[in-house]
Parts: sequence; structure tokens; C-alpha cells
Amino acid sequence: MNIFEKRPLSLILCIGLGGFFLFSLKSPILRVSVIVIAILLGILSTILHISKSSRRILCISSIALIVASLFSHLYFDAYFKAYNLYDEEVAIVGTVEEVSESSSYSYRLLIKAESVNEASSSYRFYAYPSKADSNGIIEGTRISFTARLEGFSDESYTYNIAKGINAYASDIDNINILEYTDGSLRVRFNRLREYVTRYVISLSDADTGAILSALLLGEKDYLPDQLRLDFKRIGISHILALSGMHLAILSLGLGKLLLLLQVKKKWRISIIALFVLLYMALTGFSVSVVRAGVMLILSSLLFLLSRSKDSLTSLSVAVLIICLFTPYAIMDISLWLSALATFGIIAFSEISEKFKRPINKREKLLSYFAMGILASVFAISATMVVSAISFGGISVLSPITTLIFSLLAEVIMYLGCLLVIIGWIIPIGWAISPICALMTWLAGVFSSIKQIYASTEFALVTVAIIAYSALFYLFLFIKSKRPLKMLNLLVVLFLTVSLLPLAFTVIRGNEETVAYCSDNRCDELLIRSNGEVCLINSAQYSKNLAYTTLDFLEDAHVTYLDKYYLTHYSWSLDEDIETLTYNLLVDKIYIPKPRNEDEKTILKILYKCVEDKRTEIITFEPEEEIYVGDYTVSLLYSEPYGSTSINAFYIGTEDEEYIYLSSGMLEGDMADAMREYIYSSEYVILGDHGKKYKYKIYLDGPFENTKTVILHSNDVFLTQENMQILIDKGCEIYSHPDKIIYFK
Repeated sequence: MNIFEKRPLSLILCIGLGGFFLFSLKSPILRVSVIVIAILLGILSTILHISKSSRRILCISSIALIVASLFSHLYFDAYFKAYNLYDEEVAIVGTVEEVSESSSYSYRLLIKAESVNEASSSYRFYAYPSKADSNGIIEGTRISFTARLEGFSDESYTYNIAKGINAYASDIDNINILEYTDGSLRVRFNRLREYVTRYVISLSDADTGAILSALLLGEKDYLPDQLRLDFKRIGISHILALSGMHLAILSLGLGKLLLLLQVKKKWRISIIALFVLLYMALTGFSVSVVRAGVMLILSSLLFLLSRSKDSLTSLSVAVLIICLFTPYAIMDISLWLSALATFGIIAFSEISEKFKRPINKREKLLSYFAMGILASVFAISATMVVSAISFGGISVLSPITTLIFSLLAEVIMYLGCLLVIIGWIIPIGWAISPICALMTWLAGVFSSIKQIYASTEFALVTVAIIAYSALFYLFLFIKSKRPLKMLNLLVVLFLTVSLLPLAFTVIRGNEETVAYCSDNRCDELLIRSNGEVCLINSAQYSKNLAYTTLDFLEDAHVTYLDKYYLTHYSWSLDEDIETLTYNLLVDKIYIPKPRNEDEKTILKILYKCVEDKRTEIITFEPEEEIYVGDYTVSLLYSEPYGSTSINAFYIGTEDEEYIYLSSGMLEGDMADAMREYIYSSEYVILGDHGKKYKYKIYLDGPFENTKTVILHSNDVFLTQENMQILIDKGCEIYSHPDKIIYFK
């Protein structure tokens, strides 16, 4: 099929939007490619012997790419990056739109500027003043301050652009509260949403209220972290993230209610359009909801004006309107996922018209489920390459779980609307709670299957996903004489590509592997044995280092942990565990038994972190051994909390021994014992985390069976003689490696 047949406007808009996105990225190669394609399309429109309409489409597409590139350059390069326009300290006056805690001593303020250096401005900045300086600042507060404007790191650049944040303010000084206002319309709607959220929770239990708030209002702050992780692992995070699906469910329900009340068609469409506008505002103008809302309003206008609907044109125009008013939204992955999933469903709805209609009730029921699964297949296929590259994983059962949980979500949302309207009179929360409990229980059951979320960080898997995505879009763009046979082939390929990550993940999970990674503040060892996965962490521990850990696990194709082995205590350990368990399934956490009051207090905080999660904390004595498949792990030494942490641990089987020493272990009372471990072990890791040495340390003892030495400490060296002996024996020596080292 050719989905763009007789839809030239949609084709041109899609080409223009694609060019705008590619040119907005910071890659010179992509930018040059866009310009080259634009020129080629212009040339082809003049030399090809094709119909006038086709030549016109090629010519307009060429112009669209050039205009999109120019718009991207003017917006992102010349205007958006505020930190490039102001090199020195600036005076900012603006209104606080959001206030959130950044750390134990500072807040994060999102500020919409009114002026910068007394010049009118609409820039938006993040500011991180101390809690003392932020005293009295709430949403809607108008403030003034001086600061320097800085750009974001490469890791957070795209994420912050997608939210329309132009820079962050550093060296903040002279904060003054000018006045308290009711805030912008956006702030007022945020307050209304918070009020409705509290109202919904008050009419039901906490878990039910949290799910209702997420489904109806997009308010996810009250959702349990475990439920979010479960939904991610089974491929249905979009059900909790407010999107076009939620707006469609509510609009459809409102339409049926108005039809039941015998409201005329034109009035029905007008009322629904008004509802859509109010709902977009109430939900904070989420880009996916705005996309769906604009699309629905456009479809309604098309119907009122011409008695016809064109969903694909409405979709492309909706995305164009969003990008015209908020160009930074083109970098928002939620917009791409929402738009592409809708594109896939639109394509399937056109293909399904060729299907044979069911006759009896049994066939209708089977057809309903089959069509639901196929619609999910098309939506997932349209977004697969974006999801795989962005998230590094894919849920194996997502077509089935999407269908099951979408049905449950629809029922919950309709009952939730009744709760909001009449819940204060009739206690109908009791009817919603069992359904929400069923949803939570099912999500937990599916998520507990360790391999249900498979890694896509394999070269062959990435190639297969890209190839399948290319074939999927070719299927939609090219005419076929046998579309149903092509559809069957597409489904078979989808199943193959979906199961390929699972196969690779299972194979990798059954390997006997020990891997090491470090970024100077964090030393980590990963053990795989007999289907078990254990991460050993020697680090300062913090939220930021937890993301380093997640990157390491993603690169190592790990999607769950059976055991997370901690070597010592830290006041930031709760941030590390919260971040890790928010993003990854962790079965058990092992930590030494507390040895002083500080450690006892920290342990209580850790128990609090996991009380709503399926993660168990197990304390162990220093001499106690932990088993990971065929491997034995034991903590050789660890200083109690209160001084700079240093530690050493041993990993071994009957055939091989690993020794890890943090920095500082080769000085003091344990130095001689640690040297003996070094000289007798096959794999030696000298980390950089821990106390710094007072003097340079040289290892000159007799290495017996050493196969690998990793020198990550800046103060520990091998003597020249020993280094030559080890090299002659075939020993591998790494100095400050910047990649994962696999010992097996």
C-alpha cells in the first residue's frame, strides 16, 4: 500500500519535519545530508520525465527541506542557546514556574524570564539556589537575580532542549522577591491539577488514587516506583504517561454520552473540541496530548467543513503546528513516539478495511482481540527503532500486554470520571480499587519474568531492528499487489525481530563472565554465573554515580540484577539505591552489618527506600561469603563509616581468583596481607576509589599465576622488572582503562 497516495500535503510535511529534526541535531554529517537531499530533490524535479504533479511534489519537498533547515539554524543556533548570547553576568527578572528539591541543600527553580539585562525576553532557565536563598519562593513568585548563563553537558543537552530550557544559571547572587502573583495560566492550571489529584486520592485509597491521577491527569508523582518499573519492563509505560490514547478514550466516552443525550452532531463536535482544549491546559500541555488534541480538533474542523476526515493529514499538520509554536518539541522523544505510534495505527486502520468482516459473535470476539494485537504490532513497529536506540531494551510481550492493560486502563478511566463527578455522594471507589489492584498485580507478575525485558545493545539486534523498520515503512510507502500476504510476512518478521533480543539476552545471561568498569569515582565488578547476575560496587555512592552504573549495565546487556553487593556505607547510598531500583529490577541487596550508630541510621533509611519494592536488603558479617553461581564473594576489609572508605574484596572459584583493592589498602596494618593476595591471585584490580596514598607504591613481589593486572590508582605502579616478567608470561596489563574489561 502507499499510505501517501492522494495525500501530497502529508508527504511534504513529513519530509519537512524530518529535515527539521535532522538539521536540529548537532551532527555536521546529518546537516550536510539534509542539504544534499534537498538539492537532489530539486534537481530531480527538473530532469525526471514524470507527471507534472509528481515534479511539483519533488520541487515543493526540496523547498520544504531548505526552509526547515533555515528555520532550525535560526532558532537553535542563533536564538535558542542563550548562553552564547550573554558571556558575562546578567540581570534576570522572571517568574518561577516550578519549584523542586535538587539536593539536601538546594532547590531547582524553573524561571521564565521577563527580561535579561533589561531587554525583553522569553527565555526559560534552571536555577539552583541554596535552600536559605530560596526561602519564601513558591510557584508564581516574581523574582530578580544576577547570574551567569551556562550551557548543558552533552548528556543532558537534548533532554533539556526538549523541555524548552535555554540555559542554567550559575553564580547566582542578589536574589530578590519582587511580588507574589497568581502565576501564569500554566501555573494556575498546575494548581488546579494538583487540587483535583488530591481530591481523587481523598475519595479512594492511596494506590488507586495514584493510578487514577496518572491516567486522568498525567500526575505521576504519587505512583509507586515499583509500578513504574513494572510497566516499563512489560512495555506499557505509555499507559501511565499521558498521551493521545488517554485523550481519545475520554473524548470517545464524552461523545457517546452526548449521543445518548441526543445532542446534535455539530454541537457534539464543538463540545468535544472545547473539552480537548481544556484537557490540554489541565494536563500541562504535554506534547503528546497537544499532538492528539490538535489532531482531533483538525479532524473535527475537516468534518464540519467538508464532511470528511483525513487522519494522516491531521497528524502531520498537528505536529507542524506544535513545532511552529514550540520548535524545541521536535527534540522530545515523547512527541516522536506518540506521533509514530499514531501513524502506525492509522496505517493499520486503512489496511484492516481489506479484511473479511466477522459474521457471528465468536468470530467478532476473536477478530476484536486479533485486531487489537495487530494494531499494537503496527504501533510498536512504527516506534521500534526509536525505542530500541533511546532505551536500550525492548519488552517481549508488549503487543499482548498493551492490549490487556489498555482495556483495564479504559475501564479505570471511565470509572475515575464518575468518581470525580459523583464520588463525594456515592462511594464508588470500592469498584475501582479491585481493578487497580488487578492491574498492579498483573504488572508485577509479568515484570517478575527476568527475561521479559531484553537488551537491544547488540550489534546484530540493532541492525535487525533498523532493517525491519526500513521494511515496515517500505511496506507502507510502496504499492503491493498482495497486501495481505505482505502483512503476514511483516508479522512473521516482527515476531522474529522481537524475539531476537530475548535470544541474545538469554545467551549472554548464561555465559560465565566477570567484567570490570571504572570512572575514577566508581569501581564496579559484574559477575554472571549459572544464570545469576551480581554487581559489586565500590564507590562514593550518589544519584549521579547510579546513572554511571546503569550505563555500565546497559553496555553489559544486563536488564536485571539478582544481587547488588555493597562494600560500605555512605549518607548518599539511599540516592544510589533509589535511582538504581527505579530503573532496574533488583532482587537482593547485600550490605555489611552496621558497626556504629551512623551505619545503623543509614541502614534504616535504606529499608525505607525499598519498603514498597520487591527488593530485599540482606546484611552480612564481613567474614560471611556470598555465592553467585559458581563464584564466591567475600569482603576482606572495609572501614566503618566515619572516615574515607577503603575496602577490599575477593572473588573466586576452584580454578581462579580475583582480588580488588580500593586506593589506600596498601598502607597501614593490612598492607602486608593485601600484598600477599595480589601476588597469589590470577586477576588483580587496583582501584582509584578510596583514600589517596601519601607516597607512591611500587609492587615488586613475586607474581605467581597472574593473568591480568588493572592499575587504576594514580599512585600504584609495577616495577620495570616485574612488568617485563609479566609481559613475557602473557599477562595483560591495563593502565586506567576507559572501557569495560571482560576477564572471561
